[in-house]
Amino acid sequence: MSTKKTPLLPSLSAFFLTILPFITSSILGAWIIQNETLIQNFNIGDWAIVCIVCALACALALIPPTLLAFAFGYFLGWWALGPLILLNLMAIALVYEITKRLDGETLLRYLSQFPRVNALLNRIQKDELSFVFFTKLSPVLPFALTNLVFSLLKIRFSNVILGGFLGMIPRTALAVWVGMEAKELRQLIENPNESSASRVVVIVLVIVSVVGLTRVLVKRQ
Repeated sequence: MSTKKTPLLPSLSAFFLTILPFITSSILGAWIIQNETLIQNFNIGDWAIVCIVCALACALALIPPTLLAFAFGYFLGWWALGPLILLNLMAIALVYEITKRLDGETLLRYLSQFPRVNALLNRIQKDELSFVFFTKLSPVLPFALTNLVFSLLKIRFSNVILGGFLGMIPRTALAVWVGMEAKELRQLIENPNESSASRVVVIVLVIVSVVGLTRVLVKRQ
């Protein structure tokens, strides 16, 4: 029975982590643009419901958190940081539990058969917190994919939450700031990285993330 699970999860992941998010993001972006006035009139209860729904959507890789951060920043300003970080942590926890139940330890046992891969896994396990932090710090690594990797590698849940929280703060703050600076919602959704300052920050975060991950993955035992 366990041998059938290994090819199933990657196949499903390929669809849910690439094609489906593109479709749902396009639909959501169009809906936000068409309903800007409605969203501006949301009250606290409405935003609470939005956060719960968005946490589930992010966990299922239906919506990228960066798109949400742009929109939340546009409508809520810096007040968006709290709800965004909370819903992202909820999504991380959901993915961690769902993946653990679907895959168990099948894939991890399979990967451990390869010496080089096993050595890499050992390095990650010796510095889980740093690995999660630098992975989440990068604005270019897909949110859902990294959550899936954390669960498949059996990284301790406490390290996933703490590292994810610390790593998401800079990239979430950047996305919120971009949303706040946008003069038009359509321009924000269609061209979120027009600001040269935001591009510089993205490059800096990517460099720091790459350097940090390199130090974690290649350091000597």
